[in-house]
Amino acid sequence: MKTPIQTIYHFNKMQFEVKHDQIEKAIAIVQDFIFKNELNPSDQNDLKLLKLLEAREHNPRFEKDLAEMISGEEGNSFPYRSSYYLTQFFKNLGLNFEHDGSTRRFWVEEQLKRLNISMIAKVIRQGLFNRRDFRTYSNKENIDFNKTYATAIIEFKSFIDDCVGDNKELDLSFLLNMNVNTDLLFNQKTVTRDKELNSLINESKSRFLNPNDKQIALEKIWHAFERIKTYYGPNKKLSAQTLTSKIATDISEDILEKEFLSLTKIGNEYRIRHHEKGKVELKDTSQIEYLYFRVLTLIDLCIRKINEHGD
Repeated sequence: MKTPIQTIYHFNKMQFEVKHDQIEKAIAIVQDFIFKNELNPSDQNDLKLLKLLEAREHNPRFEKDLAEMISGEEGNSFPYRSSYYLTQFFKNLGLNFEHDGSTRRFWVEEQLKRLNISMIAKVIRQGLFNRRDFRTYSNKENIDFNKTYATAIIEFKSFIDDCVGDNKELDLSFLLNMNVNTDLLFNQKTVTRDKELNSLINESKSRFLNPNDKQIALEKIWHAFERIKTYYGPNKKLSAQTLTSKIATDISEDILEKEFLSLTKIGNEYRIRHHEKGKVELKDTSQIEYLYFRVLTLIDLCIRKINEHGD
């Protein structure tokens, strides 16, 4: 094991030695402090870093848990990285850290402590979730790439949950950037008596996590929308009327029926369910996401009411 380089300091005729990695850790703490006090509250990137920083500050195991993901320890869905690949992992991020032969996860933990929150974000964004690494790992282990990548995202989100689990004063929705969309994607497993409906919805969620599969995710959720309209029988019109009557509480049944009709029209006119000539192709990712969550939210409402009625 290499011995960290030391620097000799003199203060009031006293001499003491400080290891360079300790200096870097102290610098990272100061840089995080400065960032937190000088951030721009209107800058979305600054706010994302702030949320990550607060997770780090409220979890003494932050670097340890993150190190286990980077190392690919047994029990998580992240690619296993040997000593050589851990060194390459950091070098690919522009960090000249060379594994010294010590226990991998402990070594990674120490390197993470030398990084400020901006670099930690880079490690997560460009390193931990590097799609090439996941694809190589999936091919080697003969496992499904999309499922593995999606599961890793969910595990990382659980890690962030754990960061603040004991701090009841924190606003979790602020810290985790949780909203209706992320909650629908990650926290709710679809359970109805219609197994094919469940499968369509869950597959669409998994597909949506892959930026290249958003169009497929939209098609799957639209198929689920058409299927849930037959939940109460093969006559789609009568079944849909029964469904809207069950979900209509504070919102009038007429409004919900119009929403069903509006989404049905969109599905027929745009290249979502049908791919014949003349159908309008959706290319704008923002609009694809808008339509996806519009349908997913309606389906979620339907399933909640279906389950409330015990159907």
